Amino acid sequence: MSEAVTVPPAEVDEVGQIDQADHAAQVDHEAQVDQVDEVDQVDQVDQVDQAAPVDVVEKKKKKKNKSRGKGKGKKKQANPTGFEEFYADPPITPDEHEEESDLYSESRPFVERIQTCIQRYRARRKLDEVRGNIFSKYLILGGIESTNKMFTGGMLDRETLENSTAREIAAIQASDFIRPGSKKYYDPAEADNWVVDWEGVAKGFFSHRVPEQLGTETESEVKLYSAVIRNFLNYVLQHRVCMEYTEDVMAARMICTLAEKQLWAIEQIRSKLPGDFNIAASTFCGGCYHGRHGSAQPWHEGDLRTKDLGPAVRGFAEAEATRIFQTSIAYAGTDDLFVQAMDDGIRIVNTSSRYYQIVEIQRPNLNDIEEWAKVKNHEGEEGLIKPLGFVKCEAWAGPGLEDLDQSDDEFSQEMGSTVDTFWLEDDILQLMFEGMKVELLVHELNIGVKFFDQVLGIYCSFYSFPENEKMMGWKDPGKPAPTDDDPDAEERALERMMDEDVEDAEKKFDDQKDDISLNTGSLAESGSDATARSILHWQGTRSICSQTAFAEAADSRDGQADPVSVRTRPP
Repeated sequence: MSEAVTVPPAEVDEVGQIDQADHAAQVDHEAQVDQVDEVDQVDQVDQVDQAAPVDVVEKKKKKKNKSRGKGKGKKKQANPTGFEEFYADPPITPDEHEEESDLYSESRPFVERIQTCIQRYRARRKLDEVRGNIFSKYLILGGIESTNKMFTGGMLDRETLENSTAREIAAIQASDFIRPGSKKYYDPAEADNWVVDWEGVAKGFFSHRVPEQLGTETESEVKLYSAVIRNFLNYVLQHRVCMEYTEDVMAARMICTLAEKQLWAIEQIRSKLPGDFNIAASTFCGGCYHGRHGSAQPWHEGDLRTKDLGPAVRGFAEAEATRIFQTSIAYAGTDDLFVQAMDDGIRIVNTSSRYYQIVEIQRPNLNDIEEWAKVKNHEGEEGLIKPLGFVKCEAWAGPGLEDLDQSDDEFSQEMGSTVDTFWLEDDILQLMFEGMKVELLVHELNIGVKFFDQVLGIYCSFYSFPENEKMMGWKDPGKPAPTDDDPDAEERALERMMDEDVEDAEKKFDDQKDDISLNTGSLAESGSDATARSILHWQGTRSICSQTAFAEAADSRDGQADPVSVRTRPP
């Protein structure tokens, strides 16, 4: 074992002091070295300054671009228009609820409520030119005047702005309003001649006004029409404008959805009709398509440009039409009918324009489609002759655009006629819907088959021609013409015009009389008594002259510079 070495305390203290002294000396030495280095650096800088003086420019700080940062490169989102697919009006405040409860209270007349609703709706929606035109045509059809008010101007004066509330200013600047005395639009004074019909106006707008004035060439256009009217109806329901017509408003909203589907389907059907079978029958039997194809023309020598056109435009060649017609009779008709179709004596025996409503649609089944696919056309190619189904149609009264020259008995017999059946291709049948209404030029063959080769009109299932449409081109009549019931109408109108002319003349005379009174006073003050008496004498002519003498006196007064020369004729 090693022995422990003990060190006396005094020696330990001496060793600690020696270490502390060495550490202090080392620190002093490092500080001296740092001072020497700093002196050397200063000397070097001084030497550089003396050798080549340099201008010291203070470096400017770059300003930070506050616009950069979050959202850099992103386009600013446009404000909502209110017509987005999932748009919803923001929640209303208690004050707004109280205001609307007062505006749309059932104690107020419906005319006042609907006018306020329309004006507030237009103010809260960003209606561009297209949407604004759609909405205005809808309102006009509904009897609401949707034009700029006359004599209001574009700007309001300062007095009007200061003395009117926000609601009054909005009412002055509104373009949709109801005013009394109108013959073309709703007149509150003649409310008995009108009825509130939300569903009827929606039917008339989508089934007649949209196809006739706005057009349905694209699906996006059809959806836009539906979206604008549906958005307004939703606003009416949400703000509880007319709770007594809630069911009617909801029915009108259903028409918007139905119109969106049917209008676009009709547009597609219109480009496909009358169909291959009807075109072939018209070509084969001497209808309007007979001889239309280029091969029937003497100038046609293998022109292939017509192949790019559809059958409804270019028609069929005789061989192709014969093949389609006879094949269709063989597959869709009976055996007896097929035997009759093979004869050369098929001809048209009756042609008429008729209105129909589709009551049944029967498409071919899968087995029929497979059999049709094996049939060869006139050139030996398979699958080019389309499978047929059929539609059953019953007589329809028509759109009501013009009065038919028929007696009640003739009209009732036509409406009660037998249901007609027409063959059509499956690609057309899948677009049709029950209730669709059509106007067709129908041909009947001597074998009992009916076909059509002209489509004169296609209408929605809910087609309606409102009476309001008859007033769209109405203008205020001038002088009424005499009738058997009122033969004196023209004479009374002339008398009324003469009375108005007399009133205007008397008004002018009163104005001139006031001017003469002022001149009399001034002349009397100047001392011209004779002139004043003459003027007073002329002023009294109205009481002693007839209307003729009064007119002559007034004319004489206008033609003379000196009132003394005026002469009157006593009665």
